Amino acid sequence: MKNRNLRVTVMRLLVASAVLSTGACATATGLADRNNARIATLQRGMTPEQVIARIGPGNGADLLGNFSLPNPYKTEMYPAGDDTFRILFFYSQRTKADGNITDDELMPVVFKNGLLDGFGWSYWEGVAAQYSIRIRGR
Repeated sequence: MKNRNLRVTVMRLLVASAVLSTGACATATGLADRNNARIATLQRGMTPEQVIARIGPGNGADLLGNFSLPNPYKTEMYPAGDDTFRILFFYSQRTKADGNITDDELMPVVFKNGLLDGFGWSYWEGVAAQYSIRIRGR
């Protein structure tokens, strides 16, 4: 009887774990889909504040209270001569199940001197090459 109760408890924990991890993944996928749809509506010349307002906040915590993705996920600044580039990175796709967020899961939104210049990795990598900005490989 004791072994049966232990097996039932273990099975319940496994089911609960699967449900919670699926919920976290679904939440991340929903955020990526929402971010992609809203990034597609951005217009050149917008300020970072306007972009953040358009894309909206990240998502909240999962049922365990330990899953949260802010919007933007991270920000980087690069000086280039008389210009300054500010890059906001938004969560845009789930490519790995390891729980780590890597650059290939983020969409760079590029501001030149405080105004939206473009977005996407090919755009940002092209600008970085044009201005001799060294960025991390992704």
